[in-house]
Amino acid sequence: MKPLIRSSVFILFFVVLFSTVNLPSIWAIEPGIAPTTTSATPKNSENFPIFSNDRTLKGENAREDVYFEIGKGRKVLPGSFVDIEFGHATTLLSKSSTLTLLIDDTPVGSVLLDNSNKEKAHLRLDISNYLTNPGYRKLSLVTHMVISDNVCPDPNNPANWLTVSKNSSIHLNVGKNYANADLSWYPSPFFEKGSQQPLQSILVVPDEIQQVEFTAAARMVQFFSAQASASRINIPIYAESDLTDTILRENNTIWIGQTGRWKERGQAIEDAYRKQADPALQGQGIIGVGQSPWNPELSGLVVTGKEEELNNAVSILTNESLFAQLLGQTTSIPASLKKTEVLNPFKQGSPYTVTLEKIGYSNLSIGGMQQASTTINYNLPTYADIENGARLTLAFKHSKSIDLGNSVIAVKLNGITVDSHRLSEATSDSGLLEIDFTQNTIGASRRLEIEVIFQFANLTQNKQQEACVDPNLIGSWAVIDNASSLTYTPVERKNFNLQSIPYSFVVNNRWNQTTFLFPDKISTKELNIAMTAVGLIGRSAQDNTELTMAKVSAAGLKDLLRDRNILYIGTGKELPDFMNGFADSSVQFKDDQVTSLAKNVELLTNLQSRSAVIQLSRSPLNENKTLLLMAATSADRVSSISDVLTSPVENVKITGKFVVIDSLNKVHEFAEEPVPLKANAKPKSNQVRDFLTGRDQYELNGAVFIIAFLGILAVIAGVIWLTLKRK
Repeated sequence: MKPLIRSSVFILFFVVLFSTVNLPSIWAIEPGIAPTTTSATPKNSENFPIFSNDRTLKGENAREDVYFEIGKGRKVLPGSFVDIEFGHATTLLSKSSTLTLLIDDTPVGSVLLDNSNKEKAHLRLDISNYLTNPGYRKLSLVTHMVISDNVCPDPNNPANWLTVSKNSSIHLNVGKNYANADLSWYPSPFFEKGSQQPLQSILVVPDEIQQVEFTAAARMVQFFSAQASASRINIPIYAESDLTDTILRENNTIWIGQTGRWKERGQAIEDAYRKQADPALQGQGIIGVGQSPWNPELSGLVVTGKEEELNNAVSILTNESLFAQLLGQTTSIPASLKKTEVLNPFKQGSPYTVTLEKIGYSNLSIGGMQQASTTINYNLPTYADIENGARLTLAFKHSKSIDLGNSVIAVKLNGITVDSHRLSEATSDSGLLEIDFTQNTIGASRRLEIEVIFQFANLTQNKQQEACVDPNLIGSWAVIDNASSLTYTPVERKNFNLQSIPYSFVVNNRWNQTTFLFPDKISTKELNIAMTAVGLIGRSAQDNTELTMAKVSAAGLKDLLRDRNILYIGTGKELPDFMNGFADSSVQFKDDQVTSLAKNVELLTNLQSRSAVIQLSRSPLNENKTLLLMAATSADRVSSISDVLTSPVENVKITGKFVVIDSLNKVHEFAEEPVPLKANAKPKSNQVRDFLTGRDQYELNGAVFIIAFLGILAVIAGVIWLTLKRK
């Protein structure tokens, strides 16, 4: 009996033990101000930094290509040069180490790398004769660096390096490419592609701007901003009465307004340009260009007509296939134009495929080195998230003269290696990889940086023959086809912060039911912020149908804005009460001051006054709509908003739900409260059945455990009772 009792107790001990062990934790383991006015008089020179930061070139042979553009309205004059500041390793052999400069693959000059130029040396080469044509041009820095006289070089030796300083620059003397501007040169001289300050004009609209004029000006701004997509342009726009003779003498001007709405200055320039046109055009809307009446060295552009004419004129001036047809100094505006249908590239919830060609890439050819790589950049749409990852379909081919069995292709996403494969005879003619990017790998980044790396092995190197094989063989190459694609399923965006803009104001290349809300008196300051925001938020928008403007005194304002996304621009004093300090707001304005309503965020005195706020929140009128507040504590601080929107230093700080701009135009951001994790609901189940069948990873609640425990005790007691009875 005693052995039976001992065995029963032993069984009971293990039942209790394993019922208390956290088995799921084991089984769940799985593998692994008014706009600043600058003179638009053609400048004599511009300096372009070659790199934003110091750039280091490594290896026996290295190359860096930099692209820049010369607009069609400009020409490069004598005295243009490249100034390279550099330093290099002292271990380089001077007799065979070089730095060479090329323009569009044409050699401009070379220098030996020796002790005389090992630290902060300068190489200045004249490039005037190499830039005779407009368009995109390529500057290349090519190095050949050797550290040993050995027969077999070591191209990957870390002592092979040269650093090009961020102080290196392209210095261009530029001039006009025409004697007198006419419409055939448009958008020059008002916008010069490739310039450091591409917008070289101010915009002028009639006083008390009306809806059609606001929309027309916005479309022009969006066009200019899209042409300079790498820049954040501050848009200098003036109501006509805010102009001074000094401003007019120092700037090219673009006048956009309905006929009959101009005052003295606007009417004077319109009349001047009508006189140079066919008399038959006197009663029609016109697009006219000519010398500025205030400075003959500058130019003016007048766009005026009735409502539909104004819309059509702007359609012409923002479509290159149309404005490329313009000739002369003045043209009439057609009564009608074909409507351009804006295609929706995305449908939420449906798979979307984008090819490298659609992104703008041609076939990518790499090689000439033992290890060669190329990077593909793609930005996810601002108004969509992806939840189920993405698939990269990579089509490529490569050399057959390499050691196929030991050569490898690898793919990284945002610096993380996601897959690698050996190259083979089959992939040399038609290689195809399908690689799944998991959601964890993509993370919260909106920018996908896909790096494709080829490592070429050589048979003779593997055999360790005495004769060296240069890893820079022409037989080491690969080509990635631009039919390669990325597929993902866009879903409605869930992240809601300042970084998510332009969502939800621009969706599918259209302004999305958006209204700019202004004070009753719209000054140049508010117009400047509005157009700067339009350029930054709407540069990709091709349809302005749903872009409107309103004033705070409009009748039935709440009903007007209830189903709209709203951008308010003005002071806190003029902010409507229902937008000030509401439930989802992080701030409240009162008596020329702003205070924080955000949990754990307190604003000190210097931020409460003489400051401005940029805040993104749900609309107080509709939780499905968005409100962007751009409000200042006083009128003299309104201009700081456009300043920080275009500041290369301060704009990157515009994050979270709200930021405050202090009296020195410095942005102060505040950490958001973390969103509490939501528990995933689980389907109801029969827990006893799940326990017996092994489902649900033996997760039992207390009641089920007690029932099971008592049942086992009953079985053991029964066994003991039967044993005693038989004896």
